[in-house]
Amino acid sequence: MGTDLEQLRSAVDHALRDKKPAEAACYLAEIVSHSPADRHARMALAVTIGDAGNPAGALRTIQALADRLAHEGYLLPAMIAVRHGLEHAGDDPRLLATLKRIHVRGVRAKAGQLKVPPPLKSKKTEQAAVTASALLALGAAERLERVTQIALEFPPAGEAAIPLPMPLFGELDDEAFVETVKRLRYRRVKAGTRLLEEGKPGSSLLIIAHGNVVITKGGAELAKASSGTVLGEMALITGSPRSATVAAADEVEVFELERADVAELAKKKPAIAEELVEYCRKRLIGNVLKTSPLFSKFGETTRYQLLDRFARKGFAPGQMIIAQGQPGEGLYCLAAGEVEIKVNKDGGDVVVANLGPGDVFGEIALLNDAPTTATVTARGQVGALFLPRADFQQALATEPNARQYLESLSADRLKATQAAKSESEVLDADDLIVL
Repeated sequence: MGTDLEQLRSAVDHALRDKKPAEAACYLAEIVSHSPADRHARMALAVTIGDAGNPAGALRTIQALADRLAHEGYLLPAMIAVRHGLEHAGDDPRLLATLKRIHVRGVRAKAGQLKVPPPLKSKKTEQAAVTASALLALGAAERLERVTQIALEFPPAGEAAIPLPMPLFGELDDEAFVETVKRLRYRRVKAGTRLLEEGKPGSSLLIIAHGNVVITKGGAELAKASSGTVLGEMALITGSPRSATVAAADEVEVFELERADVAELAKKKPAIAEELVEYCRKRLIGNVLKTSPLFSKFGETTRYQLLDRFARKGFAPGQMIIAQGQPGEGLYCLAAGEVEIKVNKDGGDVVVANLGPGDVFGEIALLNDAPTTATVTARGQVGALFLPRADFQQALATEPNARQYLESLSADRLKATQAAKSESEVLDADDLIVL
């Protein structure tokens, strides 16, 4: 049906351009009849049914589609369906109730408390395939009734599936979840589209609702990510430029939440902003604890306990974070932005390194109980996570492997610092990563 499908979609486009939603609904009904799993076509059919004069039928279709997707475990696509419905029907209580059911299912699945829901009722019956030409031959009222019936017909439903992850949203209570979803912006993009660009300003986070993306930095591929991935979350904490590029590997659907929207949400429910930022903070720290060579020496239990001990700190461009020769106050994990490392040589400062997101500094002074060996300054807007001295030392006391690793690392880095004082050349970042 490849060529026929293209022709049908072209016919839909023409009808919509001519502002004939009832006619477009006939072509969409044929697509849905032949491809009942095409949720985009079914969603478009629901919208055209509403525009053609049957808003109640459109609403029932959206609810049925969302319930079917949730039943099959696709909570984020189910949210997309409800989000479209809210755009056309406003704060309809039935749509909001559907949204809350999706949220409850996601929260319970995450907690391992998901009960098997009753089987979904299906209105699909065995009948001849529908054609747009046959529908167009009907009278207006009968035609609208028939396309609404087709929109509500689904294949028999199987057993309920375990939901795919619903990131971030599961951390919110019902009210905060609903208010947040109402603020989300939805985009559907083609393969190759850049969703985030390295070095560009950022003011929003992205949630991949469907599809796959490729993450690159400096032209090198870092990772691939798929549905349920949260990206760019540091934009909610700091306005630093994007640290990597994210491009669609195939067709991708994405939710976007702007920092300005979080501020507006906070006016209605102050806890929303803190819940969102706290989620981002824990996720970021979790990534640092898993990927940093420093924290890889800590046991899983210790890493988990450290999650709640990091505090967020922000620094303006040019602001001094650590002054050479001062007592070490704690450990810093760079979350966003860059810092410059300088050591004093013959009365002048020598730049020995520039650090970026994921780098750690400040632990050598803590480990050796000595003054800091260099000055750290923010090169631009910087977001960092700070672990106080007492918490750092307490963690080290229970992890002999980590202390042994740091002692060997400390000796090498102190030598690098001394070399910087005696030579005029600028060292690579690998020569002096932390203080």
